[in-house]
Amino acid sequence: MLSSLLMVVMAGCGAHEGHGHEQHGHEQHGHEHGEGADKESEGHHDGEIEIEDAQAEALGIKVEKVCAVDFAAQVKASGEVVYNPSNQGVISAPMAGRISYDRGVSAGVKVGRGERIGVISTAGMAGGDQLQAARIDYEAAKKEVERLEPLRREGIVTVGEYNQALADLERAKNNLRGGAGSVVTSPISGVISNLAVGEGGYVNAGDVVGMIIGEGGMTLRVDVAVGDSYNLASAETVKVKFAHLAEVVEAKAMPGKGKASTAPGYVSMYYQLPEMGNVVAGSFAEVYLPTNTVERVVAVPRSAITEMMGRKMVYVKEKDSDHYRRVAVTAGGTDGEMVVVTGLQEGEMVVTEGVTFVRLAENAGAVPQGHSHNH
Repeated sequence: MLSSLLMVVMAGCGAHEGHGHEQHGHEQHGHEHGEGADKESEGHHDGEIEIEDAQAEALGIKVEKVCAVDFAAQVKASGEVVYNPSNQGVISAPMAGRISYDRGVSAGVKVGRGERIGVISTAGMAGGDQLQAARIDYEAAKKEVERLEPLRREGIVTVGEYNQALADLERAKNNLRGGAGSVVTSPISGVISNLAVGEGGYVNAGDVVGMIIGEGGMTLRVDVAVGDSYNLASAETVKVKFAHLAEVVEAKAMPGKGKASTAPGYVSMYYQLPEMGNVVAGSFAEVYLPTNTVERVVAVPRSAITEMMGRKMVYVKEKDSDHYRRVAVTAGGTDGEMVVVTGLQEGEMVVTEGVTFVRLAENAGAVPQGHSHNH
């Protein structure tokens, strides 16, 4: 469906030229085009693209009006994801043995408090399967109590012998319950940040199996040059762009001032990231921090800008028309989402979504260099 729509757009781009060939005979062809060349250029500017509104809607092409906005100059810095120690949980091994994780359990998976992560087994190890041995002992102790109970009532066995059998049963029951501790569970609700032991790996009782990061447990540390830190605005949020994610996210400023960084001449600032299962400790991101310097500028969404032969371009839709044209712009500062540009006028309608389709339509209707209508 999308391909056929694009073909319609491409066909529409050349419709004006095709119409001229249908209206004139072959003998008149060179004369008519020669006389009408100036008139045609008056009504159809070079680089203009024609896409009907219905086609544009079907292709997801959207436009926004260009407006001047108050834009705070940005300091671009690099941020690293670290974990907040106060909001971490340790997954520990309840007993010695080999661990086997439940299906789907891996770093980045969200789990609830007490949710099962996997199990630890002693099967095939020296000393045998401890859980199976505890179960056998329990069954034997239970049968012994059942055997002695009627004998006690008849006075064949002493009360002391019967009580000893009850104590053995209770001990076996406790050992079996301890075997239930072979189930590995999550201590808190959150996201598994890492698993320290691989599938089938051996652990001792109490060993760290992995880490859980609770909600709000991820912190972004941003190192800013001391000189730039003085002009930073006291913004509650900053824009963050991870290389492997398409969207820009916001991080909240954490209480307190910046702290001296381990790097000389820099200050470390901390921001709280939203819960993100696809971001782990050690990830780096571009961070845009607003300053106190605010200017009235024209800015467009980052998605509106395309590049052609090293030059930045946007597409503008003509007012009350199906025509679009390409406009060269100069890009300035950005906050990760909006980009300051020069070369546009307030009130112009800029393509912010579906830029690729407009560009394809433009290329489909382009006249090769050296082509002439005079035959």
